[in-house]
Amino acid sequence: MNKLEKDCTYPQNYWQLNELERKEIYKFCPFNKNNLKFDLKELYKFIYKDPVIIYNGQDFQLTLSMSKSNDIESDSTIFGGDIFLSIVKDNIVKDRIYLANNHISFPDYDFLAVGYQHYFISPEGEVNTLYLIEDEEGISPMFWKHYKIDNQKMKFVLQDMLVNVTDGIQYQIIYPNQFNIISNKPVTKIDSQELKSCEDEYDKEEYHSCYIDVYNHYNSRLKQKINLLNKNNNTIKKSYLKLQQNMASSCLELPPPVSGNRGETDPYLCNVMFCLIQNYKQEITNIEKQLAH
Repeated sequence: MNKLEKDCTYPQNYWQLNELERKEIYKFCPFNKNNLKFDLKELYKFIYKDPVIIYNGQDFQLTLSMSKSNDIESDSTIFGGDIFLSIVKDNIVKDRIYLANNHISFPDYDFLAVGYQHYFISPEGEVNTLYLIEDEEGISPMFWKHYKIDNQKMKFVLQDMLVNVTDGIQYQIIYPNQFNIISNKPVTKIDSQELKSCEDEYDKEEYHSCYIDVYNHYNSRLKQKINLLNKNNNTIKKSYLKLQQNMASSCLELPPPVSGNRGETDPYLCNVMFCLIQNYKQEITNIEKQLAH
């Protein structure tokens, strides 16, 4: 995703360049090369009326199907619509995931942009989806998901996700117990007034960049408290990594977003961070009580 973002974002002088120069820059983006070009129009025609079996195994089938709400042009060409991948056993859909859409519009946004979701199914049956936004700044990869198929439970099992947010911040989630914030910015300290102000915003379930500062604040405090406790206690050592993973495991039980739409990813990220922060605060309190004895 980092490479796609680098190669598919236009340089600042892009709109001052002539057409030939723009075409040369355009070639750098892998989505404009033959090996990563996507055109779902033929696939839409193929699955328009009924689900189509793309894998017919001994125990189950994989089918592609479309949503009933589609974008159809006057010449009956379908150029946008949700595509789903389903696990089917004995003619019953056991599980289903949102796989692709060739055209996602943003009617409530003030900027001109269009979204896409593409997919890749490996020969081993692993499924990858990639949600992109294209606007006047280029093509930005926003949301990547990786699934494996559990053919015992007949489920798509989400393995990991990577969510891009503005300002060079990424959220990496590896199931069942890893939540990482990847940022190219230095960690900034947050004062008590800013801390309270930002924490008051949690109930609104909106994404605010200050959440990262709050998360980093309590994460750093927890590490300090654990180090101090371990220094004062020679018998039982507390592992920050194990503790953090246990906390993340419970917080990552929250239902993940279906698509990369910010209306879904923002509340999810806020809820996970809120859950982790509450766990960190409780553990900090517990350690402080131990240190007081």
